[in-house]
Amino acid sequence: MSSPEAQALVAKAEEAAKEATKDGRTKNDFSRAMDYVKNFKDLPEDSPIKRALACFLKWGVKPLIVIVMAYVWVFKQLYKIYKILPTNILQIIFGIGLCFFGGMYFASIAAIEAALNLGGPDMWDHLTTCYNEVANVGVANQVDDQVDANKNGIMDVKEMSTNELINHKAKVAMMSVKEPQKLQQAVLSIMNIYLAVIATLKFEFAKTVAVCMGVANMLSLPACRIFGPLLCAVMGPDLNHWVPAMIDTTIKIIAVWIATWIQSIISAFYSGLRGGKLIAEGFFNICTERGWMEKFPDCLVTKPFDPDKSYLDEAISYPIAAAGFYYQFKHGFALDFPLNLICLPLTIVEWFLRFQIYT
Repeated sequence: MSSPEAQALVAKAEEAAKEATKDGRTKNDFSRAMDYVKNFKDLPEDSPIKRALACFLKWGVKPLIVIVMAYVWVFKQLYKIYKILPTNILQIIFGIGLCFFGGMYFASIAAIEAALNLGGPDMWDHLTTCYNEVANVGVANQVDDQVDANKNGIMDVKEMSTNELINHKAKVAMMSVKEPQKLQQAVLSIMNIYLAVIATLKFEFAKTVAVCMGVANMLSLPACRIFGPLLCAVMGPDLNHWVPAMIDTTIKIIAVWIATWIQSIISAFYSGLRGGKLIAEGFFNICTERGWMEKFPDCLVTKPFDPDKSYLDEAISYPIAAAGFYYQFKHGFALDFPLNLICLPLTIVEWFLRFQIYT
């Protein structure tokens, strides 16, 4: 290739590069993100970003950690009680909770049942691994907060800058994890179970949501004819084109709420029956173990007492189930104070699962 031709090609390439710079980007998103992050590499200690992060950690994260630790303490005490109580007493307690509050946590109950069926016995091993490693991190963090290596009366963590504290705490957490490979495998297995559970719940509740959405689609046009003129007058001619979308969205939100209400009724009926059965079975198991059934009148209990031929548990379980369903329905499938505060973590999990199901 002659020199003039080479020069012409170089000039053409430079012109094309200039056009590309003018008309479009020459870097991909990852390169642009890396360039953006490099700008924060040498930020001063008193930069607005670091001060905002420190403020957030002090007034946002720390109170949240205190609240979480309080709930962890409460659940640890409940777990100690769980380990002490006899099986039949625990069955009655779980039956009461299921009978009188089960409809309020229909997504959580369905998720637990799906996880037990899909996860199998290995799921408990994975959960135990995660719990033990997180507990190790918590203990190591508490010990680290009390370290005063230079013996000046001030804890080392209080003398660190924001960057040093973040790096130090990350190192402490990583050092406290004894088996990272096992923890990784446990987390991956639990995530797989979680995805399978969400898919199962979406399929399980899809029929209720589909019916409500179908009704919402049929009501969208009549609702637009009824409420459209009023909204058009309120919003003005410049925003009239938003009226159909607003009405349709509102009706669909109401439809999802109705679907949740219908599912709560179904779940309350089911949980009432199941909880009432657990209560009756636990009660009669205790009576049988302690020989109280032999002291019942002959008109109620045949002697010797045979649980397989007795219908007393059904006679008690169904009225208890009816009382549990009535209690849930009367209270609008919601918890009263202070139960709503005690069960706040469970409520958060419930609403998170509902969001995953209906979106």
